[in-house]
Amino acid sequence: MTKSTDRTPPSSGVRSFFRKPGIIFLFLLLCVAIFFLPYAGQLLLVLIPEKGSAVAVPVAPGDEWVYHYTHSVQLTPCYEYFRINGPDDMVMTHTVYESYGVGLPYSPAEGTFVSRKEDGKFDLTMNRPYRTVSFRPAIQAKPDITCHQITYDLCKRFGEGVRVDVKVMKRYKFWLMN
Repeated sequence: MTKSTDRTPPSSGVRSFFRKPGIIFLFLLLCVAIFFLPYAGQLLLVLIPEKGSAVAVPVAPGDEWVYHYTHSVQLTPCYEYFRINGPDDMVMTHTVYESYGVGLPYSPAEGTFVSRKEDGKFDLTMNRPYRTVSFRPAIQAKPDITCHQITYDLCKRFGEGVRVDVKVMKRYKFWLMN
């Protein structure tokens, strides 16, 4: 009679394909991080309302966004241009408006003032740095923000009188904020 041995895995011993599972886990984690970190470090222009959900737009250093509103006294459109330099770093580069009067900048101390003859508007170059820009939208002003040719109506999206902070941050900070 021949001795027969059971050769099923439980009796013969399981030989792991991965002799060092910890090393394989670390390798997989490293691979995921290599592909994930550039995405997590991407810059976002974030509109943060005091209540409700925020809006995030992917941006890059050098991109511009525009705040457009109707001036409350002159009842003419105003455009404020902001350049993105990096996280918590924006610069109001210039303001364009149609009328000249109460509440509108005009002083040489505020920047370089130019009267544009081709369209009759005024352009004030300012270069004012900002970490955060805050607004309280009112329906009469018809405020909106345009970035990458997409316009966000602040009153429709967040409501009248709701404080909206505009910031530039890395995507991972936006995830941690929520």
